[in-house]
Parts: sequence; structure tokens; C-alpha cells
Amino acid sequence: MVKLDISINFCVFMLLVYLLEFVYGDVIEVPPLNINQQDLLKHLSLGDIKIDFPALYVFGDSFVDNGNNKVILGNEDAIGGGYLPFGIDFDGKPTGRVTNGRIGVDFIATAGGLPYPPPIMGMSKIDRKTIRTGVNYASGSSGLLPQNGHVLHKNVINFFQQVDLFENSTMKDLKSTFDSPKRLKKYLSKSLFFIHHASNDLGVTFEVELKKKYSIDKYAKLLIKELSKQLQRLYTLGARKFFVSNVSPLGCSPYIINTIIHSGPCVEEINKRISLYNDLLPGMLEKLQSSLSDSKFVHGDIYKVFQDVFESPGSYGFKDVNTSCCIDKNGTRIQVCAPNIDPCEDRKTRVFFDPFHPSEAMHFLWARRFLKDSSICSPINLIQLMQA
Repeated sequence: MVKLDISINFCVFMLLVYLLEFVYGDVIEVPPLNINQQDLLKHLSLGDIKIDFPALYVFGDSFVDNGNNKVILGNEDAIGGGYLPFGIDFDGKPTGRVTNGRIGVDFIATAGGLPYPPPIMGMSKIDRKTIRTGVNYASGSSGLLPQNGHVLHKNVINFFQQVDLFENSTMKDLKSTFDSPKRLKKYLSKSLFFIHHASNDLGVTFEVELKKKYSIDKYAKLLIKELSKQLQRLYTLGARKFFVSNVSPLGCSPYIINTIIHSGPCVEEINKRISLYNDLLPGMLEKLQSSLSDSKFVHGDIYKVFQDVFESPGSYGFKDVNTSCCIDKNGTRIQVCAPNIDPCEDRKTRVFFDPFHPSEAMHFLWARRFLKDSSICSPINLIQLMQA
């Protein structure tokens, strides 16, 4: 009788765990590729809210690059995402997104009723002169400092160069399409400027080039200073709405945990380095907002989004949090994806698509949490910033 009671109690316990993780968890299916704004907002349980902003301008690294490196580096470079299996869930087309489908800023654009902002390096002169819904300047392996890309011998576009492109190309073209400076000023003040940078600065660039030159404390402050400088440049050019993401826990990526000796699930030395930078970011953004009139700076905690998934993957619909979905040329899942080899089939339940980058499902998760969740955004969430 005692054994029967124990068995029943155990079954009840396991049922409760299942209900907590899968029924009451934050599990929302990745929406169809060509979903429109209205249907996406319903999918996100946001109802009939009004979102009206004219443009999305994206600056960052491979997390948000949608094709610039593909143009710069060619279709055979993994950093450019120019070959299959990249894009396998984007109608089977490698677009330059280093994942299987869409990236977070694609979902953000759709939620705002905008087309995906095109990569600036792939735009014709005519397109550059006429587009008014936003542009993507992001470049994989780039960062805040000019040293990014050197280790891999890649000619990437670092943040200051991305801002240069906005100033010297986009701004000149916008001035020719608006009939008055006043209208252009209003347009820029309503547009959203999305920034995701510093992953590469805190990862390979620090490890290989700058570790001997800087203590991590001084290095984090250097990065914050450079980020602040470029954000102020964008403000001077007319930007007013900024959403700035911190850095995800790189020490938990498949490449890192498979190539660095460590104890525990992640390489905490790297995550502690990232946390030093992340801890400085909110204060800097608050300082900018207080000193730059009419500006709005929102901080997005992508580190916590990943951390929450790692702590309770089932609550978010994931089953694998530390393995690459694609296979490398050695037949393992540690290096960059090998061309034209089928990836795993359970892509919707994997956090990572390759050893460095999130799957489409993980991109959708961080995008929708930025859009809706005030617990990881400060002082308001992304939807509220769009509406401001």
C-alpha cells in the first residue's frame, strides 16, 4: 500500500511539472513566414492596439544582420549566411541571416506594420533614394571597436561605420525626399533605432587581440564610452527613439562549451565578463535620456531572455539548449555549418541553429519578449516605445 501511494504521489508530481512547464509556460508557436501585422499582433495576444511609426533602422552584429555580410563576403562565407542550411525555413533561401529562418528584427518590423528593413549593402542607388520605411546596417562579426573582424580577416562594418552609412548615405537621400526640414525632423523623431552590439567585442576580439592590453573593468568602460559616443551621433542626426539590447550569455553557446575546459553548464568566466558590461549599460542609457532632450532610451535585457530559457527550457517550448542544429565539415556540431548538409529536424525546439547563433524559434522568443515584457525592458517595453 505504501509503495502504491508513493507511485501515485510521484505521478501527480510529474503531472504538475508537465503542466507548469508546457501548459502554463510561455510557449507560442513561431508564426508563418508571411504573416501580416494584424495576425501577428493577435498571435502575440496584443489585440487591436494601434502602432504607427514610420521606419525601423537596425544597427548591430550577426544577431540582426539580414544580408549585409552576404554582399560583402559572398555566398560561400558562413559569417554571411549565404548558403544552405541557412535560410532553410525562409522558403529555402539563404538570405544572409545566420539562422534557419527569420531573425528578431523581422518580427519587430512586422509587429510595427513595416516591411523587413533591407540590408544597405544590397540596395541599389534608386532604392536608397526612395525608401522611407527603414534600413538595416548590421554586419556579422562587427562591434563597437574598429578591431572587430580583424581576427577572422573579415572586412565587416563596425558600429561607427554603420553610423557613417546612415549619416553619409541615408540622411542625404532622406533630405532629398522630404519637402521640408520640419517634416524630416518629425519623421526621424518617430522612427525606431534598434541597436544590438558588443557581443564580438566581449568575445573573440577581446580574447585574441585586447585581453593583454585591458583589464576587463577598463575594457567594459571603454565599450560603454564608444557606444555612448555613437548613440549621441545618431541623436545629433535626428534619432530620438532608441532600443538598445545588452549582450547574451556567450559562455553558454555550443562553440564555447565545446572548446573551452570548464565546470558547470556554461563557461562562467566569459559570462562574468559580459555581465560587467551589461551592468554598466542601463546607467549610461539613463544618463543619455536625462541629458538629451526629447530622447527615449529603452534597455532590452537579452541576457535574461537566454538565462530564463536555460533555467527552464520546457517553459518556453525548448528541448535542446546547448547543441548546434547544423553539422560542420568534420561531421560534428562545433564549428560553422557545412554547406548543403541537412540540419536537424527539430529546429523549433532548439535554442541554437549553429554553434554561435540562435534558431528562428529563439529569435522569435527574444523579439516577442522585447515587444511585450516589461520585466526585461526598462523603463518601458518595445511596443510602448513604438507607440510613444
